[in-house]
Amino acid sequence: MGQNLNITDKPQSRMSEQEWGTLEWRVDDSLAPGAGMSAAVMTLRQGKASPLHRHPNSHEFIYVAKGRVEITVDEKKAALREGDSIWVPSGTAHGLRNTGEGDAQMVLSYSAGLRIYEEV
Repeated sequence: MGQNLNITDKPQSRMSEQEWGTLEWRVDDSLAPGAGMSAAVMTLRQGKASPLHRHPNSHEFIYVAKGRVEITVDEKKAALREGDSIWVPSGTAHGLRNTGEGDAQMVLSYSAGLRIYEEV
């Protein structure tokens, strides 16, 4: 084995409220120094969309846990539903729009401990 595990009774998280929904950060370098990656649970409110943006320093993996969304990646659109996932390369413009009934929920993972966010 030889691994040191950092297990806590109650994991830390940080909530970020947006006009379109919320991001609940479960891990990043600010919550777990040296993590070298980040992950969040995104709630996208019914009928809302996240702005078109990119992350120049990290790839992003998106898993749809609940609902239906439309993703735009470099001007191409695709429908995603519960159980679908997509990988977005670093620097690629992308955004999500909730096309389902009720809120949609996604699990997001990034290849950087503190991802850079740039609206395009």
